[in-house]
Amino acid sequence: MSGKLKLPGIFRQNNEITKLLIMLIFAYILMAMLNPSVFVTRRYTVSMLYLFPEYGVLSLAMMLSMISGGIDLSIVAVANLAGISSCMFLVAVMPREASTPATVGILVLAIVFALLIGLICGACSAFLIAKIGIPPMLATLGSGDLILGLAIAITKGSSVKGLPPILSDVFNKTLIGILPITTVDVIICSVVISYILAKTAYGYKVRMMGSNAVAARYAGIDTGKTTFQTYMMGGMLAAVSGILMCSRFNSARSDFGTSYTLQAILVCVLAGINPQGGYGKTRGIVLAVFILQILSSGFNMFPGVSNFFRNLIWGLVLLLVIIFNHISHQKLHSSSPASFASSPGESSPGRMAGSSGDGGKRKPPSRKRRNITG
Repeated sequence: MSGKLKLPGIFRQNNEITKLLIMLIFAYILMAMLNPSVFVTRRYTVSMLYLFPEYGVLSLAMMLSMISGGIDLSIVAVANLAGISSCMFLVAVMPREASTPATVGILVLAIVFALLIGLICGACSAFLIAKIGIPPMLATLGSGDLILGLAIAITKGSSVKGLPPILSDVFNKTLIGILPITTVDVIICSVVISYILAKTAYGYKVRMMGSNAVAARYAGIDTGKTTFQTYMMGGMLAAVSGILMCSRFNSARSDFGTSYTLQAILVCVLAGINPQGGYGKTRGIVLAVFILQILSSGFNMFPGVSNFFRNLIWGLVLLLVIIFNHISHQKLHSSSPASFASSPGESSPGRMAGSSGDGGKRKPPSRKRRNITG
């Protein structure tokens, strides 16, 4: 019997999960030791679970675009426009003395309307990328500014108030006294996206496109269609985040969540998503979101840490994670040079030297003739 410690299969398959779990435990223990009377309480735990769902769903949207080899800088603007549209719909349509079934039905229609807005916004970004050929960073940056300007024009720079209480009543409830409905929404979105990436043809195609778009086209994959699916799905996820923001603030504005774009990128990089595309795991996103929320809630315990320094801290953490991942990948490739894939038209080292110890000599082709009948 071997004396080596055997880890579960999930850890052997993906070392990123192990590192994220260690970081999660370390961050929680650190914050608990700094201020245990505040951090290790039921009230503080529930407040943390209320805060992360918004940028957690946005991180899923960012993950999809990064796996495809692109990036989506318009997700926050899409979330705000979808939230504003659904809230204005509720205010305009909801009767003052509506029955409970009618109230629930109108709320469902408002959510569907928000999802439709997110889908259209994602389709516009995909059109710029797939049909016109604009790089994803520039396309989503421009469409994000356009969507933000549209949201400001609709609201005239003010907030949408006077919302029916059902929006906050539904999304601010908790299950078993500790698990908010918004957290359940994030779990559902994560499970759905994980299934789509792992079990559907789209998941295979988007990874292929992110790894090598040219090879994917030669393999018969419609990269334009896959791009549309990716950004439309991301737009719908952004709309879900917009609804969650509106339910928490009980209002809608065009400038909610301005720092969430940076946090979503930070979550994706921390989760091990390849910025060049082709690789990413949903479970890594979930763990990275928890790590970021623990750090953010820990900062709130210290009045000396101003909110103005948050972006500075997140930017510094993002750079450190990028540098660490880059050095780790360099060491990995330098330790296993034979693992590089050969490019089209070139032979790999194994093919050049042969794999059977023949000293690089090629065996002559067989002269046996195939017996073809018919």
